[in-house]
Amino acid sequence: MGSSILIVLLAFALIIILELRNSSRFIGRAGEHFVNNKLGKLDPNYYITLSNILLPSANNRISTTQIDQIVVSNFGVFCVETKAYSGWIFGRAGDKYWTQVIFHNKTRFYNPLWQNYGHVKAIENLVTSLNIKIPIYSYVAFPDADDLKITGTDSVGYACDIINKIKSHNQFVISDVDRGRIVTAIRQANIAGRDTLREHIKNVKSLKDS
Repeated sequence: MGSSILIVLLAFALIIILELRNSSRFIGRAGEHFVNNKLGKLDPNYYITLSNILLPSANNRISTTQIDQIVVSNFGVFCVETKAYSGWIFGRAGDKYWTQVIFHNKTRFYNPLWQNYGHVKAIENLVTSLNIKIPIYSYVAFPDADDLKITGTDSVGYACDIINKIKSHNQFVISDVDRGRIVTAIRQANIAGRDTLREHIKNVKSLKDS
């Protein structure tokens, strides 16, 4: 009797684990972790990577904006949106929605370049308040995509592509001191708390659906 109950419980636990592994949130976190590891290999003397940052939004329609990765360097600030989507990804820079294709299944999703524009503006507001002039670059990483069919932009790529794009900017534009000031400001502005994050996700969903 006891062994039968144990088997049932183990089977139930396995089902839950499989559901979690297939959930979009789990897949998204795994993709972000992979990109974080890649970004973490950048030279720490020049690059500082911050991940999963929630900042006050520059958009009046939403109060906060969540940023997957921010790389603050002596060569610029790099705002990275990570999309852990597999399959073929189709889209144009100016389209509101892009398409994920897996076999014969097609799924639309909000243009991540448009999404990242709001992230860039939030960082821009923060940097401007420090009276620091530095370029802010927007990139979108697809670490798990099988093929990227994106036109009208060179700011989208696989994880290794984004690393190379970041490293291609090699002209010093700020000092180590100002780099540190930006990092400190972002960390201080970061909004922590599960309730705030839940509210942010809810607001983003309603904004995309509008």
